[in-house]
This record gives sequence, structure tokens and C-alpha cells, in this order.
Amino acid sequence: MPRKTGIRPDAYAAVTDRIIDALDRGTVPWRRPWRARGLRNAITGRPYRGINLLLLGLTALERGFDDPRWLTYRQADVNGGHVRRGEQGTQVVLWKWIERADPEADGAERHYPLLRLFTVFNVAQCDGLALAAREETAPADPLAAAEAIVAGYTGGPPVLHDADCAYYIPSRDEVHLPPRPAFHPAHGYYATLFHELSHSTGHALRLNREGYQAAARFGSETYSREELVAEFAAAFLGHEAAIDPSSVDQSAAYIASWLRALRDDRRLAVVAAAQAQRAADHILGRDPESTDETTKRASDDDGTA
Repeated sequence: MPRKTGIRPDAYAAVTDRIIDALDRGTVPWRRPWRARGLRNAITGRPYRGINLLLLGLTALERGFDDPRWLTYRQADVNGGHVRRGEQGTQVVLWKWIERADPEADGAERHYPLLRLFTVFNVAQCDGLALAAREETAPADPLAAAEAIVAGYTGGPPVLHDADCAYYIPSRDEVHLPPRPAFHPAHGYYATLFHELSHSTGHALRLNREGYQAAARFGSETYSREELVAEFAAAFLGHEAAIDPSSVDQSAAYIASWLRALRDDRRLAVVAAAQAQRAADHILGRDPESTDETTKRASDDDGTA
């Protein structure tokens, strides 16, 4: 069984097609309850982030995996176990940093990121593994955890409960929401608030996301990209707090706009997820370099992604 798919020119498309397929079947991956939290590599303990969080979360949802631990075929083998015959793996991405001469800089070596695909398996697909006991990571009170995330957003915008719908105004740097009792169950309130707060991270005073300040019509490329960033970031924050976002209604028009944008740009899912992870990290006050398994420069040729 191959441990990785190698370098392919359609790596972005392979990831995007997975998201498109779910949307075509009526499943919005980032609007579903998380079956397993704290998704991480079973051997290194390194957390999965960005697009990998969505890909593995989708597999867990589709196949009923409750265990958050994943590993490569080789990792299973060297840890005393094996992947059961016939089990299907899940592709995840890893940025492989390579060195090449820059002809515009007198041949000086420069580092370039290259997207690679690896196949991982849930530990429930394996037998005989010598692993430590599984640790539960879910907060005792998801609503309290979500409130702590909101309160911990240093330098975030004011949140006003004075509207009939939820929106963020970049020019005034304000989030407007309906009153809290309008959200039932309460998880929907935080899922919606996380979305609007994620938009606010693109402000020039924060991450200054490209194209963020320009007015964009509904369904346009710029609008759809920013909406995906906010959707993904809200999902990452919801995963952190164990919030169930499934009560938030998602209109057919939004789904159609995402499908159109994803089909027009096969890099979009990966790029939007990377921007969304930065947005979530900003809200959490977290240093992305200390936890991101997708951007490690160390050699990954041993299949230990």
C-alpha cells in the first residue's frame, strides 16, 4: 500500500474536488457537528490544522470515526500495528519546502513551498497499535469555552446586538447581531458570531487581507473567497470550543456561490483554509508557527506527516 501520492500538478484540484463533492451531495462540511475533536497525528501528537482539519473532519463525519488520532501507513507499521486490508485512507496536504536557485538573484538559493499529498488512516482502521491511551479534549462547557474565545480576542471589534441579521461593517469595524434570544439553540449564536469576527480579522489594523476592503457583489470571486475564509475560520473556532454549528441555516444561494467559486479556482479551498487558519489564530492569540504541521520545513520523506 503506498504511503503517499507523490507530487502531482493537480494536488489543489484533488483537495477542492473533495469539498465540491460534499457540497454537491448537500453536505456543508464546516457546518456539521464535529465527531472527533483535537484532530492530531497519533505518533507526533501534532494537531492538524487548516484544510486538513476540514478534510479529516469530513471523513470522520462520513465514516463515523470518533477517534481524533490519525497516522500514515508507515507510522502504523513501525509502531507495532498495521492498517487493516481494504481500508481506504484520507488524503491530507503538507507543504514541502524546497530550495532552488533564483535566476533573478544571481543564482542565490531560495526556499519555495510545494504542496504535497499524503494518505493517513484513522486509528480505528488499524489493529495492533502500541499507543498511549486516548485523551479526551472536549471542553466541559462548550458555551463557556466559546465565550472565552470571544472575550480573549484582543483588539477585536465591538459586538452590538441591535440588528435583524448578522453582519460586519469594515468601515466602522463593528459586528452587528440580533439579540441573543433570537438564536436557538445557543450554539448557533456563537457559530454566527465566530463568522462575523473572522471577517473582522481582515481589517487593515489586523491581518489586512488582500481584496478585503474592496466592495464586492454577492457571488463575485472576491465575495465568495472572503465568505469561505470566514466560514472556514468559524469552523476552526467552533472545533476549538466544541460548538455545534448545524443549527445555522445555510441558503441554497450561498452553497451555489461556493460551488461556482470552487469550480472556477481549484486552488481556492486550500488558499482560503490557510487564510482562515491565520484568522482563527489571530482571534485565539496563537502563534501559528508553533503548531502548524502543514508548514514544517523538516524532511517529510519518511511519511510521518
